[in-house]
Amino acid sequence: MDTRIRTALLLYAFAIVGLFLLVAPWTGVWSQAIVGLLPTRLGRLALDGWVRGIVSGLGALNLAVAFQVAIELWREMHRAGRPPDAGSPS
Repeated sequence: MDTRIRTALLLYAFAIVGLFLLVAPWTGVWSQAIVGLLPTRLGRLALDGWVRGIVSGLGALNLAVAFQVAIELWREMHRAGRPPDAGSPS
């Protein structure tokens, strides 16, 4: 597979997971899923604000990685479109 396609897929994966982890803990979906799937002490712990904050922090970290991958992809695409000696003085 082409490295640009692989990098674009990596960017997409990090961005989607990051956005989900950043937003989901603060929605009703999180509460309903946790109460339904974990009706134990662990489920009550997952509803605490600090746990939601940690999950959101992981989402922000994923978005930061996605941003770095986007910069890398942008640079790679601009390098590919440039002639081999475009930056050297004649």
